[in-house]
Amino acid sequence: MSLASWIRTPLKPLPFLGIGTGLMALKIGLDYLIAQIFQRPYSVLFYVSPMDAPLFKPGEHPTYWIAMWALALPFITIGVILTVRRLRDAGLPPALVALFFVPFANLLFFLAAGVVPSKPPKEQADGTYRDAAKPPPKDKSFLTATLMSAAAGAVIALGAGAIGIGLMKEYGAALFLGGPAISGFVASLLFCRLHEPKLVGVITATFLALLVSFGVMVAFALEGIVCLVMVAPLAGVTALIGALVGFAVASGTGIAQRPKPAPMAAFVPLFLVAELVNPIPHDAPAPVESRVVIDAPPAVVWPHVIAFPRLDPPTELVFRAGVAAPLGAVIEGRGVGAIRRCQFTTGEFVEPIEVWNEPRELTFGVLAQPDPMHELTPWPGPRPPHLDGYMQVSRGQFLLRPLPGNRTLLIGRTYYRVRMAPAIYWRAWADEIIGSVHARVLAQVKRRAEAAARRVASR
Repeated sequence: MSLASWIRTPLKPLPFLGIGTGLMALKIGLDYLIAQIFQRPYSVLFYVSPMDAPLFKPGEHPTYWIAMWALALPFITIGVILTVRRLRDAGLPPALVALFFVPFANLLFFLAAGVVPSKPPKEQADGTYRDAAKPPPKDKSFLTATLMSAAAGAVIALGAGAIGIGLMKEYGAALFLGGPAISGFVASLLFCRLHEPKLVGVITATFLALLVSFGVMVAFALEGIVCLVMVAPLAGVTALIGALVGFAVASGTGIAQRPKPAPMAAFVPLFLVAELVNPIPHDAPAPVESRVVIDAPPAVVWPHVIAFPRLDPPTELVFRAGVAAPLGAVIEGRGVGAIRRCQFTTGEFVEPIEVWNEPRELTFGVLAQPDPMHELTPWPGPRPPHLDGYMQVSRGQFLLRPLPGNRTLLIGRTYYRVRMAPAIYWRAWADEIIGSVHARVLAQVKRRAEAAARRVASR
């Protein structure tokens, strides 16, 4: 058999699943081996959360990145060929092979493509395919199908939260990517089994499922409104991806060929267990930096950096929503070993001084830190685990650089890490929040230092 004819030959479900699973296992083993050779961290969940994967981080270790891509390309080529053969056998449009390249959606698509039966003989004049031994059920109404599908999707989303957060105390790719995507995938497939495939119904059911799950979390004070607002864009996008994969598969097949939604839900606990056994490695602490120019020399600015009196209550929206806001700072002692205490609305940071280079640099570690926020809930609920160390500040720093005209460039840095995935997404939120904290502190230092400089100049 020539290569061209082999590529065109349909592939049955069982061989597709067997070969695909074997290739996936081989790829995981080789990826792990390369990671060990280069002494780089590795997790099987890199395939679920590619934003954290080395394939998309060329700057961290270029040689490792090249090696990983050199290994990946042959597997990609073989995977595309096998997928096209399976699509031909199932009577699905070959163009659906594009889903092979969509992060996380490719895992759902692999499972769906593996369980869709082979294309049965034509039995109807309109070109649709039916299983004569199992006639299609009578369609539910659009509203009934939407509500039933949304309920199923909400159960999966809430189940993922209950297992991932309640039992495993993990805020990772399985929870934020796997849960919503599988919720949308199942809601989509169920809608298409209860009603003729309609994109508007699939999308409505998917987002209604998310809305219901968020509403339950708020109603029972399981999560705060601010946290759900932050997770909503990520959950919404991944749920939509899952829904579109389900719709693409269902709309290209007859009712008897459509995969049943229930087995797809088994992906949720599998991903959560993988997160517990082999979590995505966390990034090293990285800084958020903010700058302000102050019309005062460094010697005048310095006292207002090491300590400052209590600030007015915060008016910024981010702090009014419950995020911890700085209120003031005091210092006990002088020089290395002194203790700086920075008061926030949720408690205080305890900061031992590590570098005291007056008036150029103040660097401090963090012995203790308060909760990052007050949860906005209708009433007090159980304490969410994400308040305990999932955003951990490790060090802070102030640098004072003299500028012409008796001015100072004040640089504030906060080093922190997030223990949530995908890290790039949560760091974007954390960077904004820390930047707001910096802005409030630096503005206070600027006001007081410039006022002190004016008093000195008026004497």
